[in-house]
Amino acid sequence: MKRNKGKLYGIFAMVGIIALLLFIFSSFEESETFKGFPVPRYAELTSSSATLEEYDWGPASEENGLPLRYKAIIRLWGWEVKEVMGSLTVYQKDGQEVDVISQTDYLSLSTSQE
Repeated sequence: MKRNKGKLYGIFAMVGIIALLLFIFSSFEESETFKGFPVPRYAELTSSSATLEEYDWGPASEENGLPLRYKAIIRLWGWEVKEVMGSLTVYQKDGQEVDVISQTDYLSLSTSQE
């Protein structure tokens, strides 16, 4: 009986982990302007152009930077940190660069590349 309880707890733990991972991964979607770059699904797009996307997003912070889960998703999508200057982080992938600024409740994605 004890052995079955252990297996049951293991199954519940695995289901919980899978559910958490699905929630985390489904919380992000691809940017419309910067193909292949993730953006938080629940961030509110406030402004957009060919080189800039601005979002109202509560978890963004100038003091603490981007949330760890967002940084992990960016990395999992293949982007690497090129440079960090204050609230600006430059990510690069396949010759493309995206400048990400995180300030209190504000997130922007932009590029200075032509």
